Amino acid sequence: MKKQLTNIILAGAAPDTGNHGVTALALSLLSALDKRGLQQATVLDNGGSMRLGELLSLHYRTLALKPGKRFYQPNNMHQVRMRQMFGLPSPILSAIKNADAVLDVSGGDSFTDMYGPARFEQITVPKLMAIDSGVPLILLPQTYGPYQFTKTRRIARKILKAAHLAYARDEDSYKNLQTLLGDDFDPQKHRLGVDLAFGLPCVGGDNTPDDLPVGINVSGLLWHDAAAATEQFGLKADYKQSLIQFALKILEDTNKDILLVPHVRPSGGSECDLVASRAFKLAIPSEYRDRIQIEENANSPELLKGTISNTCWFTGARMHATIAALSTGVPVCNMAYSMKAKGVFASCGQQEQVFDLRKNSTDQVVSALFASFNQRRKTKAELAFSLSNAKRVWVQQMNDISYALDEPKEKLEVVYA
Repeated sequence: MKKQLTNIILAGAAPDTGNHGVTALALSLLSALDKRGLQQATVLDNGGSMRLGELLSLHYRTLALKPGKRFYQPNNMHQVRMRQMFGLPSPILSAIKNADAVLDVSGGDSFTDMYGPARFEQITVPKLMAIDSGVPLILLPQTYGPYQFTKTRRIARKILKAAHLAYARDEDSYKNLQTLLGDDFDPQKHRLGVDLAFGLPCVGGDNTPDDLPVGINVSGLLWHDAAAATEQFGLKADYKQSLIQFALKILEDTNKDILLVPHVRPSGGSECDLVASRAFKLAIPSEYRDRIQIEENANSPELLKGTISNTCWFTGARMHATIAALSTGVPVCNMAYSMKAKGVFASCGQQEQVFDLRKNSTDQVVSALFASFNQRRKTKAELAFSLSNAKRVWVQQMNDISYALDEPKEKLEVVYA
């Protein structure tokens, strides 16, 4: 019999960042493994001392493993890594050694050097600590790359080669994984899956028909310092003007109201969607503002998913805001600023609903968004058909992750989401 994961370390999905997309990954995994017999989970976060946490009545403990320059702090990841290299004790290292496996999701899309060397190091340190502790490393469904530099490609290749299991969350990332590994690619452990958030519990949604508002996620990452975002991601379209002009077309040409759904909240700091949503509303002429509402009370991933499920059509640049729509059958398009979106949408046959801000002008993005909105009934029917397959893949991958430490000797009993 396979050994079931009953004591795990979860890295790359800290629930204390204010980013509900990242929290959604933690909640999706813990709720799935809880149904499959998980007994103890330790989540690496950014807090202080060890403490208890709770998501949707799921109990876990947290351990801080923080980046930054305060090397003297015992939970600074650079100090912990140094202690490991010199054979010195650490509570985090002890927790890793006593776990059945380290499960790492890299925030879904951060196992890349696209966000700079400091972020890459922050993402890779827990993986390297697991490998060097001799503890099985399971890379949960995520994006791999892009890797621009020889050093980061080498480190990523080392990690992927040493991993016990590594799931790509879409076909594009799976191909990247194959290319990066070359002859070391092993289809038994390098697998294609779907994003964890497809299994996120949904609270409060009933997805009733077409009197529902248009949903928009305003990304604080792209809104607050538009010039920096344009330079960092190579945007061709003006993100702010794309959203404003599209919203005006909805307000002027239809009777639809607009619901703004922030997905990164105040603790998200300079990337806060709530602040960006308020600024967006003020950028709309005053005569239309009473038709724009901001969802300020849904303060957890499952509540946000329920809110998004109660829109007639949805758009946003935040990946997990749009996955919340995809996974509840809401017609949705993604305003992409990287490669990650198209592959995830393709897992539901919706790759044509990704509009790349790097390749299209502002006018082209606005036209594409409005065309997508107008064909929402057709898209909804297509999505209803393709979504069932994505959810079947999600269930199978969670079964396989749960029983991950030995090769199967008999067919596993399927546990449904």
